[in-house]
Amino acid sequence: MNPRPRSLPTADRGTGPQDLLLVRSALTGDRAGLDEVMRRLACVVRFVFRLNKSLGYGMPTEALEDVTQQVYLAVWPRLPDFAGTSALETWVFGFCRNCLRAEFRRRAAWRSAHGDAERDEAPDPTPAELPPGDQAIRSEGLDILHQEIEQLDAFDREVVELRHLQDWSFEQIARQKNMPTSTVKDRCYRALDRIRTRMTRRYGHA
Repeated sequence: MNPRPRSLPTADRGTGPQDLLLVRSALTGDRAGLDEVMRRLACVVRFVFRLNKSLGYGMPTEALEDVTQQVYLAVWPRLPDFAGTSALETWVFGFCRNCLRAEFRRRAAWRSAHGDAERDEAPDPTPAELPPGDQAIRSEGLDILHQEIEQLDAFDREVVELRHLQDWSFEQIARQKNMPTSTVKDRCYRALDRIRTRMTRRYGHA
């Protein structure tokens, strides 16, 4: 068995530029690069299940497994677009969030259209799911929060998502960004303050 080339980054030390080299090697058919990319993409399952919990979607396991497959199908043809401005996992995280949100909206729309009369035929029903009206309200609230996060600059948006959606510690983010932990904390807290201020100003609550 040939040893993995030293030039290929691992999940523990991958950065944007390193991961760009990794992805390019995989796209050229390099077996070691392809194997490493596939190993790194194992993060999709963790991200999907964690986001489902942290965003309060409450979708069942069967639906999350479908979302996971949707993410893989979306990511692979887009690998040539990976620019290396962030770690591979951070780039993939956006696909997880978008696919999960789309599935949540689809399910909420289905229930809103069919109502209680056809509740037994709803896809993947679970006792924990909210009534259609409450689902719509929660979906709108999450959309508002996502919009506010998207208005942050790229660095602050990534820090907030890593800290509060991917559960990274400030120390992990600081190592990944190669900067002091205190700086990462300050940027994260300032970004959250801006989000709260804007939401209070626009919607009367935060």
